[in-house]
Amino acid sequence: MNQDPLRGGHAGILLDEAHASLVAKYAQRGEAPSILRLVVGIHFVGVKLTNGCGGVAYLPPELIQAASTRILKHAAPRVRGMSALGVAGGGLDHPLAHVIRLATLNALSVPFFQEGQYLMDETGNLADYPALFNGRRLCLVGAIIPLLRRIRHLPSHIDVVDRKEATEAEAGGMSFVPPDQVSQALGSCETAVFTGASVANGSVLSLIAQVPEQAAIAIVGPSSGFIPDPLFERGVALVGTSIVHDIDEALEILSEGGGAYQLFGTCVRKINLLNVKALAGRGLALPGAVEDLR
Repeated sequence: MNQDPLRGGHAGILLDEAHASLVAKYAQRGEAPSILRLVVGIHFVGVKLTNGCGGVAYLPPELIQAASTRILKHAAPRVRGMSALGVAGGGLDHPLAHVIRLATLNALSVPFFQEGQYLMDETGNLADYPALFNGRRLCLVGAIIPLLRRIRHLPSHIDVVDRKEATEAEAGGMSFVPPDQVSQALGSCETAVFTGASVANGSVLSLIAQVPEQAAIAIVGPSSGFIPDPLFERGVALVGTSIVHDIDEALEILSEGGGAYQLFGTCVRKINLLNVKALAGRGLALPGAVEDLR
């Protein structure tokens, strides 16, 4: 199995499955959008399609490092005008193909969120789901600073796995776990939260495999904005992601070096995609406002 970080490692399996579902959905619509604009920023990649939809995805530093030699030595293809489904299917020969593919899948998924094909809560705040956290042993892999600030006072044991020293400072009162001990932390958790960066850097399936079967899993971040079927089929209970509602503004922000904090509140809105079967199977109730949507 291909472990090339430029192709997303095992996470490519998820993207293959999402792509297959999107091919079927677009065939029913009789629509075949192409790439209108691509922006590769410092922190994120953004894509705009000819149908007006857009998507973004995190650009991991390790991916830039892995691609740097190729970027210097080889010309990258012109992405504008390519078939969006072709790029989303992994057909792009580009040093940053995996993240461009992910952003394109996110853009292609937007119409199906807007049409209500998935149970979606548009409050977008994971901390508003107390059943995921209260009285449970938590493991957060990756820095989600706003979430840490909101749940740090809950009556829960919280393990935080991250490489950044700044995250350790934010994790005061929690257990800060070095990355080489992630297996132990995940193996004893009742709720696991992964950032969308785990999809971008290819680690998400490995992380899911280390979580106990009855634990709840949430994946959070704009990079996880593709249709959630492949994640739901693997027991993920909630995907906290986003919809780009002004892709032109998003691309301008990314082209000037902006990141997630600049996108939110201006051109991106948060959403939660809910796997009712997984939540119910773990005895976790939906908030009343979400229950009313069913």
